[in-house]
Amino acid sequence: MLIPADLIASLKARWRIELAIILLIVVLVALWTAVTPKTYVAQSSLLFDGGPAQSVTDEAAPQQDGVAALVATQADVLQSEAIAAAVVRDLKLAANPQVADQWRARTGGTGDVNAWYGRQLLSGLEVIPGRTSRVLAIRFKSADPQFSAQVANGFATSYLEARLQLQTDPARTYSRWFEDRTREVRTALEQAQGRLTAFQRRTGIVDTTTNNTDAARLTELSGQLTAAEAAAADAGARAGGGSTGLDVQSAGVVQGLRTQISAKTAEVAQLSADLGPNHPQRQAAEAELSALRRRLAVETGTSTNAVRVASGAASSKESQMRALLNQQRGKMLSLAGDRAELDVLQRDVDSARAAYDTVTQRLGTMRLQSEAPSTNVVQLDVAQPPMFPSSPNVPMRLALGLVLGGMLAAGTALALELWRPRVRTSSGAATAMGVPVLGSVSFSQSRVASLLGGRQTS
Repeated sequence: MLIPADLIASLKARWRIELAIILLIVVLVALWTAVTPKTYVAQSSLLFDGGPAQSVTDEAAPQQDGVAALVATQADVLQSEAIAAAVVRDLKLAANPQVADQWRARTGGTGDVNAWYGRQLLSGLEVIPGRTSRVLAIRFKSADPQFSAQVANGFATSYLEARLQLQTDPARTYSRWFEDRTREVRTALEQAQGRLTAFQRRTGIVDTTTNNTDAARLTELSGQLTAAEAAAADAGARAGGGSTGLDVQSAGVVQGLRTQISAKTAEVAQLSADLGPNHPQRQAAEAELSALRRRLAVETGTSTNAVRVASGAASSKESQMRALLNQQRGKMLSLAGDRAELDVLQRDVDSARAAYDTVTQRLGTMRLQSEAPSTNVVQLDVAQPPMFPSSPNVPMRLALGLVLGGMLAAGTALALELWRPRVRTSSGAATAMGVPVLGSVSFSQSRVASLLGGRQTS
């Protein structure tokens, strides 16, 4: 029975065999790795920017909850056959004679070689969308590092071109549609404006503000009529008093004549008391008094006629203002229907103009979107040819070779020791013979050790 000390000693004694086995296994793993086809993986990445894209399309950026769905959807688009065919077409991969020969051999020359080879490329494509980020990784594996980088960048470029086309093509279609609608709404606006202009020329109504002017004119005439009625009533009251009226009696000429008559009457009365009726001085005074009275009568009649004329003028002005007021009322009533029709025509013009402005604005937006130079997706990383293959994993294979070589070497050494056991330690000798060991002699540093094959003798 071998004890652990003898086993450890046997492993140390057979280190050359163990080293040879480990080296053999490592060499075999290296040869296996050398003959295994190498695969290189190149990676490119796209960034979906959620910012300024809505400045043209007026579309809101997706919320954080929709980022994963957006990136996952675009990942499916990127792995479509249309994008793969575009990559083959852009990179001119179908011009390779080998590709053309394979296509003819497998399909008999039927179908599109770009689509066929694009489907072949999809087997080496891996698209990894970010879970919470806007970054989309594009990986392509191939036996040629240059080709893997070229195709990875080709998928990124073709996707950007396809996304721009998906954005601009519908915008161009809508732009043409809005151009047709613009012509229609422009024609409708011109027709509505023509009907409004013809109606204004026929009725003489310039705009709806004329109604306010007529209403103000009616109010003004109503006020003037009220003032004329008051003035006519006042003038009529004054004219009703006749010659005894206040205006007639308060006239300056009449009052002056009455004063003169009073003085002359007093003078005649004095002369009548002193002189006889035939006295020349008395007769002259009486003649002057008679003349003053006749003059007073004339002036009183003149003042009375003036008051009556003023009353007639006031009444005439009242009648004139009433006629103007009635005329203004009739005008407003006659124009009520025309104004209602004018309002309808004006609303038609406003509606047509609003529709024209809306369609024109949308047309401008679609034109801008159809001419957009880029989308809100940019290529973040450009794939470079990888320096080391992704498969096979050389360090891992070498590590596994060392582990397996070590295990095989240790197993071989233990198997040889079990097949031909030897006493290598004093504890092993005591165990084998069943007696205690009193002393030991080591030949490891002498020539005897080489003769004994590295064994220790106790």
